[in-house]
Amino acid sequence: MSSTLTNHHPLLCSISTASASAQQHKPLTNFPAKSQRPTFSTVNFHPNHPPPPPSSGPNLVVGRRGLVSIATLPCLVPLTQIMGCLQVYAAQPSPKEYLLIKEEVRKVLSKGKAAGVLRLVFHDAGTFDMDDKTGGMNGSIVYELERPENSGLKKSIKVLQKAKIQIDAIQPVSWGDMIAVAGAEAIELCGGPSIQVSLGRLDSQGPDPEGKLPEESLNASSLKKCFQRKGFSTQELVALSGAHTLGSKGFGSPTSFDNAYYKILLEKPWANPGGMSSMIGLPSDHALVEDDECLRWIKKYAENENMFFEDFKNAYVKLVNSGVRWNSL
Repeated sequence: MSSTLTNHHPLLCSISTASASAQQHKPLTNFPAKSQRPTFSTVNFHPNHPPPPPSSGPNLVVGRRGLVSIATLPCLVPLTQIMGCLQVYAAQPSPKEYLLIKEEVRKVLSKGKAAGVLRLVFHDAGTFDMDDKTGGMNGSIVYELERPENSGLKKSIKVLQKAKIQIDAIQPVSWGDMIAVAGAEAIELCGGPSIQVSLGRLDSQGPDPEGKLPEESLNASSLKKCFQRKGFSTQELVALSGAHTLGSKGFGSPTSFDNAYYKILLEKPWANPGGMSSMIGLPSDHALVEDDECLRWIKKYAENENMFFEDFKNAYVKLVNSGVRWNSL
């Protein structure tokens, strides 16, 4: 997840005040992000806390056969009452459908392409803003590829497009789901934790607003505030920053997902005069180790890779669920 620019943090993308219709904004590649509504067997709603079944009303089976149950209920029960009893919740995708996406992604993904694919996740989901409820994991990145902060990401979209064509022929998948799963696969392919994400994201029909990516020049205090506006704690900021272990910023092997990022942060190689060591990391990376609160987590993750993997996994799932509009009945 490296950035070729010096003024935008590569972890998260940007948002301003753009409001555009699908007719006014078309993707800058041949990859339209249509709002997909998969069949009910793939629908996954809000993933973390499914509500309990209704305490009253008709007994319904929610899922693939749920609509059949509705059709066979006595006509004495008003349709509005029936639909009111349906609870929208997140179920895990069926193994067959989830594996289809994973298998097709693996066919086009390599360790050398992993950093770019993971960067797609952050640049799509990172536009989320809690205050104005804009942005998030919605596939809008396909409309935003000409933005300076997204330089180089067109290649990663083209990689995933090859897999998406094959998947769509069997079961349509949104760009939001595609990128979320592909990022998780990139992490695992490079030796990181196995992460399963929910399916059912609806794609945006246009770009997200600009101006919400944290700049690479931000100090730790400003970084923490920026991430707080996206719903992330300092601990989650530090955990997600560990994604910089992949790519060309000098934190260990560019194709190994491990805790080398934190070990190298503690060494502060950029402080040594001269040499290539001064090129390691971004100013925002350097800022983290100068902040006491961030430093506490950096030390923990440098000492315990398993802790880093677990915390990163949880933060990643939260990231790819940020601002999501889920399929609903």
